[in-house]
Amino acid sequence: MADRPRVAVVGSIIMDLMVTTPRVPQRGENLLAHGFKMGPGGKGANSAVALARLGAEPLLVGRVGDDYFGRVELETVRGDGVRTDSVVIDPERHTGIALIIVDDGGENTILVAIGANAGLTAEEVTAALQPHWARLDAMLVNFEIPEEVVRTVVQVAKARSIPIVVDAGPPRHYAVETWRDATVLSPNMLEASTMVGYPVEDEATAEQAAHDLLAQGPQAVVLKMGDRGAMLVTATETTMVEGFPVRVVDTTGAGDAFTAALTVALAEGRLLPGAVRFANAAGALAVTRFGTMVAMPTRQEVEAFLKEHPLRCC
Repeated sequence: MADRPRVAVVGSIIMDLMVTTPRVPQRGENLLAHGFKMGPGGKGANSAVALARLGAEPLLVGRVGDDYFGRVELETVRGDGVRTDSVVIDPERHTGIALIIVDDGGENTILVAIGANAGLTAEEVTAALQPHWARLDAMLVNFEIPEEVVRTVVQVAKARSIPIVVDAGPPRHYAVETWRDATVLSPNMLEASTMVGYPVEDEATAEQAAHDLLAQGPQAVVLKMGDRGAMLVTATETTMVEGFPVRVVDTTGAGDAFTAALTVALAEGRLLPGAVRFANAAGALAVTRFGTMVAMPTRQEVEAFLKEHPLRCC
C-alpha cells in the first residue's frame, strides 16, 4: 500500500503454551493429549502482527519480562514489521504466559498468568505515545492489561480525536467509565454477557446487549458472534453482518484478527458495514489455522477470500 495507516496497539504480550486434546479434562483426570506447541501471542502482540500483515504500520506498547519468552516475543513481532521500542522490559516480573487447551472441535479453554502485563502503567503508556500522537490514524486497546491503562488510553485518544477500537476481551468487570468513550467497542458474546449482566446467546440477545452497551457512550458497538458474523449497532443502524462458512481448526486468536482488521479498515476511512465484513473475513481465515500469532492472515489473503465470497445482491 502506498500510504499505510499508522496504528498504536496498547495491550498484552503473552507466550502461548498450547495443548491439543480430545476434550477438556475433568477435575483430577489425567488425559492423554494429542500434542503441544509453543508460540508467541497475547491479544496486543497478536493484533499488532495482524495489523502489520493487513497493511498498517503498528506500534506496540506493552511489557515483557527479562526472560527467554520475552525475547522470543519481541524478535517475532519485529520480524513482521512491528515497532517495539515502546515495549518495556520488566526486570521483576515474568513474561505473561497462557496455557491453552484446544479440543477436537476447535474450541479453546485458556488459563493466563498475566506476569509483566500487570505492571503496565498509564504514565509509561502516555509517555511512550507522546512522540506519535500527530502521526496516528487509529488506536487499538484490549482488556488484558490493567483497567487504569485502558481508561487512560481511551480518554487520551478521544481528546486527540484519534479513532480508538476497544477489544473488550478477555472478560473483565471493567467499569463503564473505562470504555464509554470508545469509537468502537467490540466484545464477543461471552464478554458482552459480562458487561451487561445477562446471557448473550443468540441474535436477539446480542442485539439487545449491543444497544445497551451503545447507550453507555461508544459511537458504535460491533459484537462478535463467531461463525454467525457480527452485530453492528450505531445510533442510526442495526445490522447483522454475516460471517463466512469455513472449516474450524482453532478459534484461538480469531478475535484478535477480527479486531485488527476492523481497526485497519477504520483507519483507511471505510464505512462500518464494509469494515465489519473485512474483519469477518480476517477472523474466518484465522480459525482455519492452528495457533494464534502464526494464524494472523495477510492483506492479500483477506482480499482474495472476499473475492471468493462476494456479497449476495438479494
